[in-house]
Amino acid sequence: MLTIQTRTIEVSGTHYEIGYQLGKMIETNLLLKSKYIVKPEMTLYQIQETNQLLDKWCPGLTDEINGFADALNVSLESLFFYNMTCYIPRCSHIALLPSMTAEKKPLLARNYEFSCELEDFCLMRTVAKGNYTHIGTSMLQFGRDDGFNDQGLAVTISSCGLPVANLPHMQKPQFQGLQYWVVVRALLDNCKNTKEALAYLKDMPIVFNMNIILLDKTGHGALVQTMDGQKAFREIDVYSSQQMIHATNHSILSEFVHLEKQVFTHSIGRYQYIQKELEQETTVTREKLKEMLLDKYPDGLCFHNYKESFGTTKSMIISPIDGTIELCWGGRHENGWNLYHLSQPFDNQTSEIEIHIDDVQKGLFDWQSL
Repeated sequence: MLTIQTRTIEVSGTHYEIGYQLGKMIETNLLLKSKYIVKPEMTLYQIQETNQLLDKWCPGLTDEINGFADALNVSLESLFFYNMTCYIPRCSHIALLPSMTAEKKPLLARNYEFSCELEDFCLMRTVAKGNYTHIGTSMLQFGRDDGFNDQGLAVTISSCGLPVANLPHMQKPQFQGLQYWVVVRALLDNCKNTKEALAYLKDMPIVFNMNIILLDKTGHGALVQTMDGQKAFREIDVYSSQQMIHATNHSILSEFVHLEKQVFTHSIGRYQYIQKELEQETTVTREKLKEMLLDKYPDGLCFHNYKESFGTTKSMIISPIDGTIELCWGGRHENGWNLYHLSQPFDNQTSEIEIHIDDVQKGLFDWQSL
């Protein structure tokens, strides 16, 4: 077992003030400072280019970053947020429309698999002037892995296709664009529903290959897949023949399936498991979803392979209508589920959870053809 510290925090004010608050929160925490501040690897010119992109698609974020740097008295070049290019989430997520849930409300459930050393383990309620209030788990403080806003839009992501990064064994970025944690933050800050999110994504330059699931409080959902700069999407609503969208880590839209020669066997396995468990259901409960999220693969969607950056760091169920998120850290029933309301301010607090680290199962990272 390994003990992990999780955080629940609230930040509010102008974007600069929010960034300054975040910096002051970790000022005396050497462990967190070491995660977010590194030896400079980017030039100031490269940062200025990045900021131009951020200012266009996620206005205010550069002000947060500047506030954070000022609070810690460090240069922008030393912030890991700018240097980081290679996070590879491997996740499962499911959007259910009201006809499929016991409570007859749309629900979005997801697991997030990652490294326990690189995960922020932080749930943040953000009240930024000029943007929608949202709750989401943070990535590198400023980005978001997932979340929902006060307009009733929820967003989750998973990786798809060959990871894009400046590393020898990965695909080199073909153009300057945004990574997933900025994309999610931009949607939560600026879009009130699935229709607006789809329009916002249309021209957004996204370098990360991923599956984005959108779900709003009216029951309008969408799966957006990005692949090497291209985008495709499929929508569902209460009048669709299909009442569920789900994704793991491979392409399922016809526009991109032919581009993936091989995919992880576990991605196919998780996708088929979700289909088998839910496709014919009309009274899916939260308890059913929690069991699916936390039961170990292949009898569920949970993994404990943290050394391979493939451990379940967080599981959640979002209700856009209720404005709530239920969250379990660390992929263990024993860590418990906590319910958070967007309408209720957070008390800044830390707590401890335990994670279990498994050895890799034989064949877990095998590939197969689609």
